[in-house]
Amino acid sequence: MPSRTSRSIEMRPAEAGDLAFMQQLYSSTRSAEVRMGGCDLATETLLQGLQFKAQQTWYETQYPNADLAVIMDRERPMGRLYVDYGPDELRILDICLLPEYRNRGIGLGLLRSLQAQGERLRLPVRINVPLGSPAQRLLLRCGFDILAADGIYNIMEWMPPAGID
Repeated sequence: MPSRTSRSIEMRPAEAGDLAFMQQLYSSTRSAEVRMGGCDLATETLLQGLQFKAQQTWYETQYPNADLAVIMDRERPMGRLYVDYGPDELRILDICLLPEYRNRGIGLGLLRSLQAQGERLRLPVRINVPLGSPAQRLLLRCGFDILAADGIYNIMEWMPPAGID
């Protein structure tokens, strides 16, 4: 199990060869509550594959210039960070880690880095978080506010401090 002191985390652009990992990562985020009750494992895997493909297609259509990075622990992929650097915002499309890397401060570090970029660019950082997601607590601790809820997601935003010109 990785320790906090020996971890060497890096990011690299996602490649076509990362598709199987990305799908595994997506499946790791599907909790028992959103699993397909009554389906056998093969059917559930097929349906999750279709959901993953639909999500990827939506991201690529809505945010064609977004950066998709694989988060690495040495040579092992452990997560992904999908960010759109728009003219009016930094939009976190997806930030996800494999279960064994969660709750270790990695997400906090990634969020702080994105906030530093938002501050440098003087842009808000925004994210849609599924209702009930444990990630919401982390975002609130990092100074994100809930702007609205649409029945599926909480729309959250962090604003950079007002600069002195």
